[in-house]
Amino acid sequence: MTLLCILYYWIGYRLDKSSFWLLFSLYTIAFATSYYLMQSGVKLKYLIGLSFGLKLIFLFAIPELSQDFYRFIWDGMLTVKGYNPYLHLPVELMTTTEFNSESFNVLLYDKMGELSANNYSNYPPVAQFVYAFSWQIAGDNLLLNIVLLRCFNLIAELGILVYGLKILKKINLPKRQILIFILNPLVIIESTGNLHFEVMMIAFFILVLYQLSQNKFKTAAVFWSFSALSKLMTLMFLPLLWAFFRKQKTSFIKSIQTALSFYIIVGLCFAGAYFIFWDKAFLGNYQSSLGLYFNNFEFNASIYYVLRWIGFQFVGYNLIAIFGKALAFLAFLVILWLSFRKKEIDLKKLFIHMLWAVTGYYLLSTIVHPWYLLLPLVLSVFTTYKYMLIWSYLVILSYAAYQTDIVNEKSLLITLQYAIVIVSLSLEIIYPTSLNRS
Repeated sequence: MTLLCILYYWIGYRLDKSSFWLLFSLYTIAFATSYYLMQSGVKLKYLIGLSFGLKLIFLFAIPELSQDFYRFIWDGMLTVKGYNPYLHLPVELMTTTEFNSESFNVLLYDKMGELSANNYSNYPPVAQFVYAFSWQIAGDNLLLNIVLLRCFNLIAELGILVYGLKILKKINLPKRQILIFILNPLVIIESTGNLHFEVMMIAFFILVLYQLSQNKFKTAAVFWSFSALSKLMTLMFLPLLWAFFRKQKTSFIKSIQTALSFYIIVGLCFAGAYFIFWDKAFLGNYQSSLGLYFNNFEFNASIYYVLRWIGFQFVGYNLIAIFGKALAFLAFLVILWLSFRKKEIDLKKLFIHMLWAVTGYYLLSTIVHPWYLLLPLVLSVFTTYKYMLIWSYLVILSYAAYQTDIVNEKSLLITLQYAIVIVSLSLEIIYPTSLNRS
């Protein structure tokens, strides 16, 4: 346990982003130690306490492995000052005296990176409210902003713990399964360390799943909208609910009514939150920002990189604009297939279908940052599939791309990562446990 404290202190306060092999070594030791503790006879309550103690080590650290938090703070600052964060490019605002005359604004702008500075914000409203709340309290104090954002993430992880344990009890899985998420080095580094907002999305989503287990569908719908308004990813699971609603002991007509009322509540909450930021230019800006993920951005991809290589052989240039959209559409078809392949599914099967859906999406995606895997990782907690635990370790290999100022991905490491993940996934599909048969 002392070893883990030293490792996370070094990662949080001493590590340089360019020192990949040191990061990989520290992460490997942390992962192996954490896995040993998961399998040990140490009581669950002690390991839960350890996990949150390890997270607190990062409390006063300025993230080194990610610069996204500078944009979080920037967006919060805009909202508090009365600017709509969806309507203004940082690069344009910095041409005005109001912004370029303040040293803290210059710091945020310089640190957020050129890519962020030249694109509109796509962080959903719940995230924007949190960023604004942090700025309202901390103002120009960078460290205080960081500490406040960490506190939100820690509260979210506490919610994941409490309701995750309730769900595990409901579906008759060992409570120690929760350690796969809360003690996982990927979660500790990317959530508490690097301040990524996925845990807020996941916390609301765990509440959704708990409410579904209690047949409280309207409450679940409200929490679902909060989850998607934190990060949009959980929207992909909405079609999967149809077979779950059919499982309830109601008539076909009643199940349709339940599903429609659920989707309407989600839609109204979703629309209401975005209406606060509505402007005639909003939709175009937001679409252009999201479109970058399918037409421009690429990082740590698997199937897409194979297609990109094939495209280069035939036409001599990158066909991301075609492949990105085609793969997104294929992912949509996979989700539809999972949604209607069975007439009825229970809560256990719902978890499995969600895990398959998000796994398929990321295998077909053009961009897979390490923190993206927090969602499939937490879903795996409620199944007996282990491939996400393996992927949560191997995804750290993607950080090799940041050894220099120019992002330079290592094809061999990416190939190694996905080869092992796909083989482990395939073996679990071919030889499923009784719980995972679907």
